[in-house]
Amino acid sequence: MTTGSADVIVIGAGVAGLTAARRLAEAGLHVLILEARERIGGRVWTIQAQNGVPVELGAEFIHGRPHEIFDVVRSAHLEAREFAGSQWIHADGRLQRSDDFFAHTTSILEKMTDCGADQSFAQFLNLDEKGEDAAAKLWGLEYIEGFHGALAERISVHSLVRSRKAEMEVEGYRSFRLVRGYESLLQVLKEALPPELVNIRCNTAVRVVRWAEHQVRVEARTGSETVEFTAPRAIVTLPLGVMQAPPEVPGAVRFDPSLLEKESALLSLYMGQTIRVSLIFSERWWEQEVAGGGEAGALRDMGFVFSHQEWFPTWWTRVTSGPMLTGWAASRRGERLSGRTGLFIKDKALESLTSIFAVPRVKLEAMLQSWHVHDWQSDPYARGSYSYVGVGGEGAQSSLAESVAKTLFFAGEATNDAGHHGTVHGAIATGERAARQILG
Repeated sequence: MTTGSADVIVIGAGVAGLTAARRLAEAGLHVLILEARERIGGRVWTIQAQNGVPVELGAEFIHGRPHEIFDVVRSAHLEAREFAGSQWIHADGRLQRSDDFFAHTTSILEKMTDCGADQSFAQFLNLDEKGEDAAAKLWGLEYIEGFHGALAERISVHSLVRSRKAEMEVEGYRSFRLVRGYESLLQVLKEALPPELVNIRCNTAVRVVRWAEHQVRVEARTGSETVEFTAPRAIVTLPLGVMQAPPEVPGAVRFDPSLLEKESALLSLYMGQTIRVSLIFSERWWEQEVAGGGEAGALRDMGFVFSHQEWFPTWWTRVTSGPMLTGWAASRRGERLSGRTGLFIKDKALESLTSIFAVPRVKLEAMLQSWHVHDWQSDPYARGSYSYVGVGGEGAQSSLAESVAKTLFFAGEATNDAGHHGTVHGAIATGERAARQILG
C-alpha cells in the first residue's frame, strides 16, 4: 500500500477544491488533492471540436458578473463575452420572436414569496387553476424545470426566492461565456497552485474516509493499487449526488464513522437531472430559414429558442462563432434521456430541431458533422448535474457546509447557502469559505 501525508487533503479537483488549495497554499500549507477522474475540473469540462469551437460538456455560462470569476478574468486577461442573442419561442406550430420572453416569465416568478409556509413550485403555480395567465404559467414551469433541472413538485419556492435575490446582486439577468471555454479558467486556477506545496493526484478514486478529531486517513484506488493518505484535516468537495450515494455503488465514498449530522441535510437536497447535446453542422443553416412570417435571415442573431417540445425544448447558439446548436433537456426530460446511448440522444435532438424549425430531417443529417454529449446522471463521480433545495429544506445547505470536529470541512456548489448553488462562482465561493475555516 502506497502512503502519503499532507497538512490538508482536498477530495475533488473541481473549482471548489482548486480554489481551496490555492488559499491554503498561500498560507504555506502543504495540500494534497485527490481526483477520481483523469482530469481536473469536475463538472466543468471543455473539449475542443475539430473546427476550433470550444464545446462545453458541463458548465457553460457565467451567470451575471460575480467577482469570484471576474476577478480571475481581469487578472488573467481572459476574454468573457456577453450573450446577447434574440429570444424565440415555438408555440401554436410556429416560430416567433419574443424579446420579452424573460420579462413574461418574470411576471410569474415575481409573485413568489418566502413568507409563510414553504411550498413547491407546482403548488405555487396551481396549474389546475385556469385563467388569462395560463400560458405564462406553462412557460414559467418550463423555465424553472429547465434552469434548475428540478421537478416542479419538489423544488422549494423559498429557495427560488432566495436564488432570485442572489442573482440580482450579481446582475444575474446577464449571461457571459469565456471565449476559450471554461477550461481557460481551470488553467488559471491550476497554474496558481505552487507545485512545491500542492500535489494533484488524478485517477485516484477515494473510497473510504476514516476520521477522528484532527486525524484523517483516506483510502483510495488508483488502477489496481490501494493507496492511503493521512492529514490532520480534509476538505470534502464531492458532488451532492456522490454524498447521497449508497456505499455499494460505483464512485461512492464511505465515511467512518458515518456523518450522522449530515443526514437530514442530504435528505432535503436534490440533484438536478439534465442532458445537453451540442450539434456541430457544416454551416449555420438556421440563418437562411424563414421564421415568424418574416424573410429568410430573421434568425441570424438568434440566441435562445424555447418550446414545449417533447425531448429538447430549449436550444441556444454561440451567436458569433461556429455552426453549433446546443439542446437542453432537464427535469423529467433529462431523466428520460439519462442512460440512453449517444446515438439515441442525437436522434431525439434532430427530431426536436425538425419539429421546431420545420427543416427536413434529411437536410439536418446531411449537414451534421459531429455531436457531443455527456450523461452526468450516469457518471459515477457526479450522479447529477447540480443541486437544488426541496420543500422545507431551508438551512440544509448551511448544515451540509458545517465542519465536523474541526477536522472535516465541506465545499462544492451544494454547500453554498447564499443562493448561488448550481453555479461555478457559487462553488468557488465555497472553496474560499472552507479554506478560511481551516486557517481560522
